[in-house]
Amino acid sequence: MTQIITLSTDAYGIAELYWDDPQRKVNVFSAEAIQEWVTLVERVAVDDTIHGVLLTSGKSMFHAGADLRMIGGFFDMTPKDLWSVMARIKDSFYRLETCGKPVAAAINGHCLGGGFEMALAAHARFAVDVPAAKIGLPEAGLGLMPGFGGTQRMTRLAPWQRAVEDMLAGATYDVTTAKSLGLVREVVSPDALRDTAHAWLLANPEAQQPWMVRGYRGPGGATFERFFHKLNAGLIRDGVEGRPEQRLIAEAVYHGLQMPIEPALRLEVRRFIELVQIPSVKETMQRRFFGKVA
Repeated sequence: MTQIITLSTDAYGIAELYWDDPQRKVNVFSAEAIQEWVTLVERVAVDDTIHGVLLTSGKSMFHAGADLRMIGGFFDMTPKDLWSVMARIKDSFYRLETCGKPVAAAINGHCLGGGFEMALAAHARFAVDVPAAKIGLPEAGLGLMPGFGGTQRMTRLAPWQRAVEDMLAGATYDVTTAKSLGLVREVVSPDALRDTAHAWLLANPEAQQPWMVRGYRGPGGATFERFFHKLNAGLIRDGVEGRPEQRLIAEAVYHGLQMPIEPALRLEVRRFIELVQIPSVKETMQRRFFGKVA
């Protein structure tokens, strides 16, 4: 059986989850990779000899997100079956960020879509100083939306107004911009990337997500309501029915930011499932990526 993700633990108790799919040019969340990932996350969560987790990649691109052919299969699933698939990933990310151990991602190249959503579940992200590397959630540019927690974690880390607008546009960032938005902790040279992330894990054994800290409050109030009122008006003006992914991203963020993270993540999955049930979305995806019409 081909191994996509390997787990090794060093003398400091730092477990490295190393992505390197030998059968693909890039790392993606395929059905096989999801199974390995979920199993390994649970292993590092329950092993008392493991004191931190480092996410790394053997490819020049850190992670490309979900396998497009797997996504193509989503359109033919029942909502119940699709929930089972999406919830496994959602729950594994939540398990990782709440297991009581620090998690860092060493981003050595492009980190996009579901790959970035995985990195957002880490407590710190370190990116290689390569101007061409892109980080972000481009799903809306493909007619889709984040479904592995991106709408909730990104808007809790970056300035939320900017994050919403960029998600609606499917925008990505260079590493310097990602750092300025709070999505990356440090930008370092390729030679220093792994060591910097490893050192951070040793220095921050009690790390937790900001939204898990007692007293955390998400955005709200008049500014929050005005922003979404204006955003909704703009979507209607621009023909939101032709871009359902934008409407559902906005709904996920608006309602999710007013909830604790766990129900907010469930809300995002529900909106994702709603999106892929729309016939026009299926037709667009099949025509764009597979050269056929349903």
